[in-house]
Amino acid sequence: MRFDTRFYALLSGTALMLGPVAAQTDRGATARTAAAAPAATSFASSPREKMVVAMPKTYAKSETMLLWGDYFNHLARCGNIDLQNLQGESLEKSTNIDVLGEKELIDNILTGKAQLAQVNPGLVPQLVSAGQPAPFSVPGNKASGKRNSYTLILISRVDSPFTKPKDLIGKKIAHSTPTSNSGNLAPRALFPALGLLPDQNYEVVFSNGHERSVTGVMHGFYPAAAVASDLYQRMVLKGDVKGSSIRTLWESPPFMTETWTMGKDVSADLQNRVKKCSYSYSFSPKLRQLLPGNDTFLPISFERDFATVMEVYNKTQAAKGK
Repeated sequence: MRFDTRFYALLSGTALMLGPVAAQTDRGATARTAAAAPAATSFASSPREKMVVAMPKTYAKSETMLLWGDYFNHLARCGNIDLQNLQGESLEKSTNIDVLGEKELIDNILTGKAQLAQVNPGLVPQLVSAGQPAPFSVPGNKASGKRNSYTLILISRVDSPFTKPKDLIGKKIAHSTPTSNSGNLAPRALFPALGLLPDQNYEVVFSNGHERSVTGVMHGFYPAAAVASDLYQRMVLKGDVKGSSIRTLWESPPFMTETWTMGKDVSADLQNRVKKCSYSYSFSPKLRQLLPGNDTFLPISFERDFATVMEVYNKTQAAKGK
């Protein structure tokens, strides 16, 4: 799942005048504070550790803290951790969270400047290949054990003549952006098995975003588009597109959504604190609204949960080597 900034409107209803992390909690979070007290005491005797956090440039800083500030507050309290930004400012006293582009985010993790980060699935193979640990958590549902995921879908208008992927040979298919996993890298890796060869038997047109791809199909600008299922479903729920007007021609195996990772130099003790406190966290109402059906963080089995991501990565690397 990649976040949609327009979804922020649904998060409003609270003032945007944000204070420190402690100010990010709400009434629901107050109840969770009491519930989390036993977990917090388990690391109370441990030395207080510092940890630099970096986030992807998905939202503005204030929006990022509105969504994730409650988690940071829980992590700091439960794990006895001083979460900081890259400038050394404690997030308990500041909302100046670092939101970074993909290259800058990866560079800060690889150099050890950031020890905790949220990363999109397309970046994970790069980090693991560079010797970084696999991600440790992903949003999920505690009761069912289901991890949050999305699929790549190939869509067209329901009133179009296209009913299967091969019908699009010789046509234009919208990809989102060149660096997007589900919007470009995955189609290039997975579509050939469907008989669709990017830039060979169909024309790739970059729309500059999943939402633009969906809108372009809906209004007839593109015969079809490769988009992420979660973003498409969010557009349907928001009323931006009618689900009845779109036909899904093909759907991939699932991909993990944004996951959380720690740097390779984080001590075993601190890793243990972060993992245990993350798995004990109960999502705030804002996160539950953003991630329907998800209420906590669940552990990751890299081989199982990132099988599709690694397939795309390996095929992309092989194509570059030709």
